[in-house]
Amino acid sequence: MYEPEESDESTSPAMRRVFDELEAEFEAGLRREAEQESVAAVRAELGATVLWEQLARRIGSETAVLAGTRAFRGAVVASYPEFLVLRAADGAEHLIRYGAATSIALPAEPPSLRPTPAASRRRYQFGLALRELARRREPIRVLLADGTSCDGTIEAVGSDYLEIAEHDLGEARRRGAVRARRFIGFAAVVAVTLPQERR
Repeated sequence: MYEPEESDESTSPAMRRVFDELEAEFEAGLRREAEQESVAAVRAELGATVLWEQLARRIGSETAVLAGTRAFRGAVVASYPEFLVLRAADGAEHLIRYGAATSIALPAEPPSLRPTPAASRRRYQFGLALRELARRREPIRVLLADGTSCDGTIEAVGSDYLEIAEHDLGEARRRGAVRARRFIGFAAVVAVTLPQERR
């Protein structure tokens, strides 16, 4: 059974103040210690987080991406282990491959973070996204590391390359419209763009 502490009438007000101050200092020390543990836990979690996961937690953020010599601006739509999806102001969507020459600038004041992405997102690779575009027969523009680009429709996707039937984006992929077939290694691809007018 709980018995309330009896106040010691013989303790002087000065001594009570000393005890109150010591207790307040002790509690402040406990709070500081808890805050430091919390900061250490956040740093440890951050240290184990990879770039694509950081961006996946910032869906909707306006960003600027520099990929090689090409610059992109827009809102983060999705982020996967090999690429980022950005929606430009004109409605075009860019699938931008992560690489050595990729940097991403986010607003100084980030929005509230979303939860860490589900494990299933880890398996969604660049090749799978390209296969989906090929299945849907989407006209695309492929931006290459050498500064050139290629317009057309993806015909096939291998393990490390894609095959494109080259044609003007404004034309449907018909035999007479196809100028050439091009094979492009994934390593040469900076981004794949779905133009707004075709969306």
